[in-house]
Amino acid sequence: MRGGQNRKPRDLKILQGTFRKDRNPGNEPDPDKVTEIPRYPTGMNKHARKLWKNLCAELIDLGVLTVVDLPAMEIACVNYGLYKDAHEAVYSFREEDPETGKTKKRKRPLSEYMKGRNSQTIPEYTAMTKAFETFKSYITEFGLTPASRNRLNLPEKPEKDEMEGLDSEEL
Repeated sequence: MRGGQNRKPRDLKILQGTFRKDRNPGNEPDPDKVTEIPRYPTGMNKHARKLWKNLCAELIDLGVLTVVDLPAMEIACVNYGLYKDAHEAVYSFREEDPETGKTKKRKRPLSEYMKGRNSQTIPEYTAMTKAFETFKSYITEFGLTPASRNRLNLPEKPEKDEMEGLDSEEL
């Protein structure tokens, strides 16, 4: 176990505007960048798959997603999916409509769910909070929280010129 702050990769320092060549180790690993969205790993639920697609696309556009980041991205997305499933279990349930006899989905407030229960012993609630904490710790590493994103100094994306690419003969 080491003390002090965790080291940041060179690319993240460059984006944040804090890169200094004299403080950068010469032997820092330089893994290959991911250039297109990889297929999501098996076992992800619909929420995790959607997040995988969106986050990978955004991080690829920023040029910071590498092949060695994919397992961490998978863990973040899987935990997000677990969080969403547990959230649904806590905040919604099915009840029978006395008039029609059909079951329908209904939202409920947390106070209704927790009534007469201890938050330490409710598996859905415990799973939801644990998955959220794990998800949050992973996305912070990718600069995806407001505070960690605020530390990034991203270059402006150049605007596309609509006339660029047209031949003068076509005009």
